Amino acid sequence: MHRRIVGQYSVEVRTLRTSMGAWKAAYIVEPALHAGPHDFVMITLLEDFDAERKAVDAAMEKGSRHAEWLADARSAYSG
Repeated sequence: MHRRIVGQYSVEVRTLRTSMGAWKAAYIVEPALHAGPHDFVMITLLEDFDAERKAVDAAMEKGSRHAEWLADARSAYSG
């Protein structure tokens, strides 16, 4: 498991090795302090990766962009 704080969100990446030897990744985005059911997002990357590091990097990049988008959307909605 890999975790990074992006603003007010925590991005967590988990990987799984398939029976064919490829890697899959999923990222989870939730508020860094108080996670609630309306703020939880999980997305699985459908593509296969030949190395775990590549899977982690791709998922972390997408998860970080998703966290930034959530923060921007929350600001626009509340402001």
